[in-house]
Amino acid sequence: MKCAFTTATISYLPKAFTLAKTFLKFNENYHFYIFLIDPLEDRIKPFVQEQITYISIDRLEIEGFSEVVNEYNISEISFSLKPALSLWLLETKPAMEFVFYFDADMAFYHDVSIAESMLNSYDLLLTPHFHHPVTDDKIPTELDILRTGIYNMGFAAFRNSSNAKDILRWWKNRVFKYGIENHDLGLTADQMWMNLAPVFFKNVGLIEDTGYNFAYWNVHERELTLQNSKYMVNKSYPLVFVHFADFNPEKPEWLTNRKHFNRILPGQNKCIDQLCADYQEILFKNHFKEYDKIKSAYKATGSKRAWRKIQSSKGMRQKIKYFVISMIYLLPTTLRSGFRQCSMFFIRNIKS
Repeated sequence: MKCAFTTATISYLPKAFTLAKTFLKFNENYHFYIFLIDPLEDRIKPFVQEQITYISIDRLEIEGFSEVVNEYNISEISFSLKPALSLWLLETKPAMEFVFYFDADMAFYHDVSIAESMLNSYDLLLTPHFHHPVTDDKIPTELDILRTGIYNMGFAAFRNSSNAKDILRWWKNRVFKYGIENHDLGLTADQMWMNLAPVFFKNVGLIEDTGYNFAYWNVHERELTLQNSKYMVNKSYPLVFVHFADFNPEKPEWLTNRKHFNRILPGQNKCIDQLCADYQEILFKNHFKEYDKIKSAYKATGSKRAWRKIQSSKGMRQKIKYFVISMIYLLPTTLRSGFRQCSMFFIRNIKS
């Protein structure tokens, strides 16, 4: 038995369904799970399909999850669930050979046979953000990646083994306790912790096939071409899946948010332009515009989270810190955005 899964809020269902549908197109002998970070409701009906199972997180009674909900924002909640749900699948379904995790904002163009064969030798598979140095002055830089983690945890694959379960228990413990996104503390939710996995555990494999996890952060090393109606990477590897991280279907000319990417401009790469246009089309067919504005049942504003921190803080110093944070959230969104952009500008351009 083989399975793949992702997590999604109701608003993310069009992306999750697009991922599941394209994955199953090339990997027919799999079952796909979509774990909803929202209660099950009638709005999943347009996405019901054989080989796809929908499970609401609140039905699983995951130990420690209630504390995560109170402390984390919706993105951090989603990231923190990866190890918990991978472990749940391996422990509750003993016949499962292995489990693949994918972020919902992905689309498939080939099968995962290379990864399958590697799982005969490894208990965990990871994909580095990139394999070669950045040699230009464009963003993202190597420094940007060092702030977020060596491996992109939009993908991970686990064999059903005791070692894999040990890795998952360790990872779950860390992200449930330290799964926030705070670059000042060196924390990027789930990702930074996996820097340690190849050191702490055996049988951790790195996928060197550049057809896996094609994304804006590795286009400097991956040439995308079309050969006989099939996408190829560096003319040698079939394109397996694309990670459309921060892709805006309303602006399909950009591979991702232009605030943190300028390596390739619209019109400079016809294959990437076509990928983005096709992805936009399938998202719109899968009701993206109808679902995008739906708020999650777990969604909390930054100010509310700060007030929760104030209530749970024991020392006066912590209370003052989170009080200041809550006051910042009272500023107009444009001002907060301006502060973030200025901060990133100084971080990237500061001289030692």
